[in-house]
Amino acid sequence: MSEQLLNNEAQVAELEKIEKIKVSLDKIINKKSKFLFCVPESQGPTASVYEIYFHATVVKNMGYEVIVMVEKGDYVIPAWVEKELTQFKHMSMADPKLTVGPEDIMIIPEVYSNIMEQTKNLPCVRIGLLQSVDYMMNSLIPGTDWKSFNINDIITTSETLKEWVETFQGKGKFNIQNYNIGIPAYFERTDVPQKPIISVIGRNANEISKLVKLFFSRFPQYSWVTFDPMLTKSKPPQQMRRVDFAKRLQGNFAAIWVDRIASFGTFPLECMKSGVIPICLKPDITPEYILERTSGDTGQVIKIADGAGVWTDNFYDLPVLVGEVLVKFLDDAISPDLYTSMEKIAEKYTQENSEKQLADIYQGFINQRIALFQGALTPPEVSKTTAEVTIPTPAVENNTITQ
Repeated sequence: MSEQLLNNEAQVAELEKIEKIKVSLDKIINKKSKFLFCVPESQGPTASVYEIYFHATVVKNMGYEVIVMVEKGDYVIPAWVEKELTQFKHMSMADPKLTVGPEDIMIIPEVYSNIMEQTKNLPCVRIGLLQSVDYMMNSLIPGTDWKSFNINDIITTSETLKEWVETFQGKGKFNIQNYNIGIPAYFERTDVPQKPIISVIGRNANEISKLVKLFFSRFPQYSWVTFDPMLTKSKPPQQMRRVDFAKRLQGNFAAIWVDRIASFGTFPLECMKSGVIPICLKPDITPEYILERTSGDTGQVIKIADGAGVWTDNFYDLPVLVGEVLVKFLDDAISPDLYTSMEKIAEKYTQENSEKQLADIYQGFINQRIALFQGALTPPEVSKTTAEVTIPTPAVENNTITQ
């Protein structure tokens, strides 16, 4: 009698599980599932935060519900991101009303290894977003990687970053999707006359100050040249909205970029699109958009692309290179081919192209989830020599996210 009771309870539990899978399948097919994008709070404009909002907008345009997850309830939506990219419900990760099911998809940036750890048993799909190797490694303890948090899928911003993951964490270990970041159209070159002003962007303020002083020491005759830190004119100066940043950049003839730990770096691309000559210190991971590769399967790098601006491995070369470019600008001796080449490189990195690639990536994750649910509902064929066949089924319990 007890054995029959146990069998009946098992049958009921199995039927309940099947019913929950059907509900989840129906939700994801009818676009009633949620996408949850974790966004770190940033004091100033960062391309990484902007890009997360762009992802969220792409998914919203696909017809899905999007929730932006933040650490604190007093989160301030960044004013430097266009308003049309931030029109989402923002919820604290600690909000008890925030629940997820197996039909939902959560995107977690590399800075949030703590969130990866805390959510590793949730039934939803969890995807790691990798934009910075430095941030990724800073947030991990030695001996761990994202597999430790049950993350199998990664979205990253370049083929170079995909290769980096495979080199240091194992080829085939993760399902890695990469796409081209899109630079907004308002960065496109205008007819505004450019002035002998040099935009300067760097992670280390002391390095930037040293670079400017070295330039004036080497070229005292150009004491009238202006270095623009790309801040507002207010007192104290503030970070600019990205669209205002683009307008300021377009009026300068060249720009200096010093960021050794950047894993991609959008600023040189913004310069190329604006018709501004980038003069850059090569970071530890060379941006893939300046690399020429062989056309074979290996994709071996052969050289820095012609017309990608001015790049050097030596910090102390920068003041000299700035002087050389300035002389050519004043003599009207900069070849038009340079601007044509920069424009050609930037053409690949449009928001239209980026949106298409991201839509395909996210649709692929959705299709995988649908296939998993359908597989769990399809009775397996039992072989003649096997009495039972067990198939994997997705977790089906809804869970509340807590910190």
